[in-house]
Amino acid sequence: MKLGKMGGKRGFTLVELLVVIAIIGILIGLLLPAVQAAREAARRMQCTNQLKQLGLAAQNFHDINDYLPNRSAQYLLRTYNRDGNSFERFSWMPVILPYIEQNAMYQQFISELDKGSMTPWTTDDPHGSGQRRVWLNTINAFLCPSDGAGKRAEGDLKATSYRINSGDIAMSWEWDECRGVASDGNKLNLNYAGITDGTSNTIFASEACIGSSSNTNKVKGGIALIGGNHGNINFRPVNCAAVRGSDGQFVSGTSVGTTANQLSGTRWADCMGVYTFFFTMLPPNSPSCAAGGLEDWAIVSASSYHSGGVNAVLCDGSVRFISETVDAGDQSANAQDVCPNKDRPQDYAGKSVYGVWGAMGTIFGGETDATL
Repeated sequence: MKLGKMGGKRGFTLVELLVVIAIIGILIGLLLPAVQAAREAARRMQCTNQLKQLGLAAQNFHDINDYLPNRSAQYLLRTYNRDGNSFERFSWMPVILPYIEQNAMYQQFISELDKGSMTPWTTDDPHGSGQRRVWLNTINAFLCPSDGAGKRAEGDLKATSYRINSGDIAMSWEWDECRGVASDGNKLNLNYAGITDGTSNTIFASEACIGSSSNTNKVKGGIALIGGNHGNINFRPVNCAAVRGSDGQFVSGTSVGTTANQLSGTRWADCMGVYTFFFTMLPPNSPSCAAGGLEDWAIVSASSYHSGGVNAVLCDGSVRFISETVDAGDQSANAQDVCPNKDRPQDYAGKSVYGVWGAMGTIFGGETDATL
């Protein structure tokens, strides 16, 4: 009898199996960055759209009220300056709620104001209404999806990734002067006619990363305490830039803000500088610094978790991506150097000393030809 060959399937050798595993690992290694890049592109697009909506909301606010939302002392809320209310401390964000489809929250806000005893850091319920304070609610339209610090724990004062433009010279929240669109309602209600540099050349709002109590040493969202005189006097951006390390952290030994009122962007209803406005002094993604009382004297830089720059909405409603390499002029300069009254650099009304970036922050610097 003739015997045939024995049948059976041949398995993988150990070497072949390891090769297959290695190939799969390489493919996954190539795929993950692509997936992450696609997700970030989607987040960046959503962030762009949200800034666009905020710009349109500001335009609609202007159409109704004939001026732009104030940085502080909202003119629209002036009748509530009584019964323990600190109406001056409310930022530009509560008053645009009706224009971003949040009218119910705005009406609740007004109802609570009308009862008195309201400040943007209040977390209790003194009126027994059983309602959450409006600023204890997360407003997704105020949060860039790339900024994970925006989803703060329930009960905390809620945060914002977007800040109104306060110009190229550091000023405290309660000052009458302004270089950017961020004005004090007790002094000035800025309308488009007052933006003589042109609405297409002037930033309305930009991104600035939210601070996190879990990592206060991170440049994006962190505040370096560099000492010195009040914010603008003798302040030079180069001194702030020097505290940034190469790893995205502040250099060793830098003093940083760690308490709740030293965390950038963590109160969307509060007008103080550390929370809701920024300056076009240091270029995007530079450190933010404080050279005096931190809440009102923080010199916040535009920043984001998008690669290479930030989104900004201009006063004409268009959104641009501003590179972190944008011309920011002489970073060793101070407006004090060019201001006739060196003790009051906030009075300076000329061209920005901080290049194209500074020019985009001014409303009347005469830089109508500023281009990126």
